[in-house]
Formats: sequence, C-alpha cells, structure tokens
Amino acid sequence: MSLVISQNFVLTDATPEFPVTLDHPVIGWHNVVTPSGVIANSADPAFPAANLANPATHLDWRADASGLQYVNVTTGYIDKLDYVGIAGHNFGSEQIPFSILDSLGNTLVEEVLLRDDSPVMFRFRAQSLAGLTLVLNAINGQLPRAAVLYVGKLLVLERKIYVGHTPLTQARRHNVQNGRSESGKFLGRIVLGAWRETVIPLSLLSPAWYRDHGGDEFLAVAAETPFFFGWRPESYPYEIGYCWTIEDPMPVPTGPSNRIAFDLKVGGIV
Repeated sequence: MSLVISQNFVLTDATPEFPVTLDHPVIGWHNVVTPSGVIANSADPAFPAANLANPATHLDWRADASGLQYVNVTTGYIDKLDYVGIAGHNFGSEQIPFSILDSLGNTLVEEVLLRDDSPVMFRFRAQSLAGLTLVLNAINGQLPRAAVLYVGKLLVLERKIYVGHTPLTQARRHNVQNGRSESGKFLGRIVLGAWRETVIPLSLLSPAWYRDHGGDEFLAVAAETPFFFGWRPESYPYEIGYCWTIEDPMPVPTGPSNRIAFDLKVGGIV
C-alpha cells in the first residue's frame, strides 16, 4: 500500500492555474505493458511473465529460480512515462529488495525493500522510455512472484480530496451470517465474504481539465480495466489501492461554476 518516489523525481504543474503538489491524488490507469512486451530471465512454465500484462490478480508470474531476477518491459511507446505499479506480489513478505532501471541501465527507482505485499506505485521523472527493467535481488533463496505490472503515465487529479472519502485501506466490507438462539442469545457469526469498497468524491474539476488532461479517457478505460489509486500520496503513501469501478460514474456540471463533479465508487485490494 505504498507509493515510492524516486530521488530524481521533478514535480511539474498539471495546468498553469492549478499547480500540482505531491498530495494531489494520482491514478495509474495508463499502461503500456503487453504480453509480448514483458519477459523474465526466470519463470515457471505454468506462470509465465506474460501474466504480468493481465490485470487479473489470480494470474501471476512466478520465478522458478532464486538469485538476481530481471523482468524486462519493452514499451513500444514514444511519449513520456512516469510510474510503475505492481500488485499481487510477494516482495514484502519474502523481503526481496529491488530497483527499477531504464533500458540503458540508468536508475529510475533506487533499491527499495517493501514492508508488505500490498499494491505499490513507483513515481519518477516523466521521460520517454524504450524499456525498463525490474531487478529483484532474490539471493537468499526466495522465489519472487507478481500478478500485475503497469508502466505508464499517471493521471494527476486537478483537485485534492479533503472530505467524504474513506481510504480503501480502511474501507472494509463484510457479508456476515449471525447466529441467535430462540431466547435471543448470541451463538456466533460466520463471515461469508470480505472485501474493500469506497467512494472517491471528485468535484470542482474544470471542463477543460476533464477533457484535455485525460479525465474522460480514464473513465472510458476504467469501465473494463482496474487502476492504481493514491488519494493523498505524500501524507499517506501507504494508502495505495488497486481498484476497479463498481458503478458507472456520471460527470455532471454543477452550479454556480459549472465545474464537473461525480462520485467514483470502487472496490479493490490493498
């Protein structure tokens, strides 16, 4: 549930009117990873590296050997990229340090050791990348695995979120069956299911930002594809989720400013 910012990261403005801070919400929906564009130097035949290009978290890549592991991504993309998202991994529980390099061997993200296996985003200076490499230092017998790998350009929201949002890490939902005797005594309960679900309230978005900076494009893609989300990346870097939409959001201009507002209802994993 963390966001790691490279030491080489340079903050830029989203628009002249609304300068971005590190606490502006970020959405990692854009992804250039394809099944044919990702390879690893070690993979279990039943769990190939191509699974990393599938947004489903039940399909994963699994190394079949320990030692230094390399996951190489060929982007096939000439525009600027600035983030990597990973979900469904074991890098934290297995204590596997890793770094991210560009195709020339330059460091994009310094070596990091995650504290758990929750979704993570890595943010670095926006630049054109022909490819990049995850270098996993599994020299103590660990076998790395990961389910989802995104590489792309972050959508930085125009406005911060102040109220009306429960972070996905705290948004627990349960389907519970309670037992009760004829006299009303409590007999116990069975948890039939558990998940995370929350609402991301978005408001005061300028029509120009929504149309020109990827807001509408994001919603079109999110109808079918999950995304990474950090609501306050600087203040709460460990509250990152891998999310999917539950209902269709309807952006509506609201008075008196005619700025756009809508609620984004999502489920996700943390």
